[in-house]
Amino acid sequence: MENIKTWWNGLILREKQMVSVGGVVLAIGILYWGIWAPISGAEADAERALQAQQNTLSYVKQTANKIAGLKQSGGQKGFSGSLSAAVTQSAKAYGLEITRMQPQGKKIQVWMDEVPFDSLLGYLSDLVQKQGLSLENIDLAQSDTPGLVKVRRIQLSQ
Repeated sequence: MENIKTWWNGLILREKQMVSVGGVVLAIGILYWGIWAPISGAEADAERALQAQQNTLSYVKQTANKIAGLKQSGGQKGFSGSLSAAVTQSAKAYGLEITRMQPQGKKIQVWMDEVPFDSLLGYLSDLVQKQGLSLENIDLAQSDTPGLVKVRRIQLSQ
């Protein structure tokens, strides 16, 4: 500390003013770029992520309401034919790969790895609306890749 006092006292008035102004500018810079800017940026990122999640939730709710409405309307035709063939053909049409399929009488359970969410909704819509199947249960998990979901299990019935 003595060394700093000796150095400071050895400066002329103009140098002291320059060092003082430089110190104030440095302190302001540290406060702005070290504290304020990162906090402000994190807040903006969090708001964008929240908006994206809210949009996804809204889309899922709308689609679920459409499916529920169609199911209640009774407008679906009865299914006739091979359950596993219909499920497999529809999956191929939407570019989805079934990793495991287990028929159980008039029901079938399907497993898939990570698939595009939009393709999965189209696939399920096709099975329910066009094929006349009933979606009894679906178990999905979030994927690390945006736009993809992990299909743990889908249970359909005639």
